[in-house]
Amino acid sequence: MNIQFHTIKLNYKIIGFVLAILLILPCVFIYSFVVRASYEEGVMVPIVMYHSILKDRNRSGKYIITPTTLEEDLQYLSNNGYTTITMSDLISYVYEDTPLPEKPVILTFDDGHYNNLGYAVPLLEKYHMKAVISIVGTYTDTFSETDEANLNYSYLRWKDVKQLMDSGTIEFQNHTNNLHATANGRMGCSKKSYESNEAYANILSNDILTLQTKFEQNTGYTPNTFTYPFGSISKASVPIIKSLGFKASLSCTSGINYITKDLDCLYCLKRNNRPSGITSEEFFKKILKY
Repeated sequence: MNIQFHTIKLNYKIIGFVLAILLILPCVFIYSFVVRASYEEGVMVPIVMYHSILKDRNRSGKYIITPTTLEEDLQYLSNNGYTTITMSDLISYVYEDTPLPEKPVILTFDDGHYNNLGYAVPLLEKYHMKAVISIVGTYTDTFSETDEANLNYSYLRWKDVKQLMDSGTIEFQNHTNNLHATANGRMGCSKKSYESNEAYANILSNDILTLQTKFEQNTGYTPNTFTYPFGSISKASVPIIKSLGFKASLSCTSGINYITKDLDCLYCLKRNNRPSGITSEEFFKKILKY
């Protein structure tokens, strides 16, 4: 009789344990489903593409805006809760799970115009924001040699690059050494139809690594992101860019990026060109689709 009592008691414990498991399992399933869905959906990261900033409104167009327009953009982002991040921040999120702010946005400036230093940087500092400038090596070399610093046509010199890096406001990236042109039948980094994969790889690698070396020599820094000139992307270029050590690349294709923990999501990131003739509210509502 005593043995039977203990057996019944033991059975109750087993039944209770099984019921507890049955109650917990659905919760675990729901939680894992939510986490997985969130993981796959990714973090929305809009990237804005700027070029030249000039006060002369007569020169405004597809790739040139005024400092006033830029300031209105920064005000809009600030008022709507966006926080600027750099490419390194984005890369750290994917590779090291470093947290991102709630509403991240990346501001990029292509080519390295000197007016980015004259007009954009003071505004970025005013609103406590960061940006990414992708320079063309030969442009920076030319104006480093002449030492010209004209807001209307000059490009950043190496001493300007170093100064801005030290300020913490600007992160610099690679926009080719001398492929930002349409000379010799090549549009940016495009591959010619008759060109072998080996020949193309050599040309692209040599050019890009030349600028990487110049960065190291002049600043002690090595860019981690490659920015395609004209957004001209050859399918053959993608594995080359990866093999050269770049952890991300920027295209000129419009759209919004959804960043996951998949390393490939960092390549050929979409950007939205900022033209003149449209208000900040119109521009951002258009690219953010809300």
